[in-house]
Amino acid sequence: MVKEAINECIEKIIAKDFVRAKAIISEHLKNSTNDKIIGSTFALEGIIAKYSNKNQNIVDSIEDFKVMKKSINSKLSSVWIDDFEKGYFSVWKVFTKNAVEELEKESIIDNPAKKEQTDEATDSSSK
Repeated sequence: MVKEAINECIEKIIAKDFVRAKAIISEHLKNSTNDKIIGSTFALEGIIAKYSNKNQNIVDSIEDFKVMKKSINSKLSSVWIDDFEKGYFSVWKVFTKNAVEELEKESIIDNPAKKEQTDEATDSSSK
């Protein structure tokens, strides 16, 4: 249940539905005594705080996410990492992965060159 709640919360953050993301945290994660879940909650709250700011756009961070993924992976592979950090960095890992995938998917759709190619193909096939 916790993993599903974390994934749903990340989806809502990427979709910029911060109210629902906060509600998911309150409903499913807030009262846990498990260090890994507490770390996950801290990460989710931090992500929301960073990207709910109107001046910060997830789209502008795509290159940063790609760099962050490498750093996060090295943190997670450390023998010195504790449960809190595992929860914290695991959430950031899933968030950066999902955000990059979603943003790259959107950029392909939004790319006018791709749209023009599709339009041209449609025009030529209808002739």
